[in-house]
Amino acid sequence: MRPHPPSPPLPSHTLPPGEGGTSSRSWLFGWWRPLSRLGGVRWERGSGGEVGGWRLLLFVPLLLLLACGGGGGGGGPTEPQPPQAGIVVTPASAPATGVSIASGAATTRSTLILEIRASSVNDLYGLAFDLHYPSNLLQLVQASSGAFLGNATLQSAPGTGTGVLIVGLSKLGAVSGTNGSGVLMTLEFRAIATGTGAFSFDKNSAVSSTGQTITNFGWSAGTVQVTL
Repeated sequence: MRPHPPSPPLPSHTLPPGEGGTSSRSWLFGWWRPLSRLGGVRWERGSGGEVGGWRLLLFVPLLLLLACGGGGGGGGPTEPQPPQAGIVVTPASAPATGVSIASGAATTRSTLILEIRASSVNDLYGLAFDLHYPSNLLQLVQASSGAFLGNATLQSAPGTGTGVLIVGLSKLGAVSGTNGSGVLMTLEFRAIATGTGAFSFDKNSAVSSTGQTITNFGWSAGTVQVTL
């Protein structure tokens, strides 16, 4: 009788993947062989079993962390910040000689101190004007004389309609006018609503110590933004 050929070896459960047939461990770990090559991990037979497997357990979470962008640094669009409460006056270009406006240093988030200023004037004795302001945004509290004309007399009263203030500011007696630049008067307003408005001068005039109208005298106002 012809001898039977030797039987093939049974699958070994002690050999590392890829040796001794197809074991349950070899197909279970076959999917991460490419990762083991990337991480420099190899399988060796020895008394201690597999060598380097713990390195792979550390390497795989690292790959997952890199794939997720490091776990931080990502972020969607930030939400816009709400506008800050306050009052911002934007003056128009001041004339070379004349009157302009500006926000005073005592202005707060709810109170506007509006300065009426003289710019490079010569022999200014008095002036008169109507000031239009946005009464839907600002409520007039009071008007005060500034220091530029010295002991000048200030008169102010509401004009016809809303948002109009009639102003007269003048020195008294036989004195000379004032030269230079400075604060003629201040107006205190209380903010009552959010929005944008404008200031403007109307029916304005300036006179010298001789009672003559000063020529080449400009009047410049501006805009205001109120945020409550």
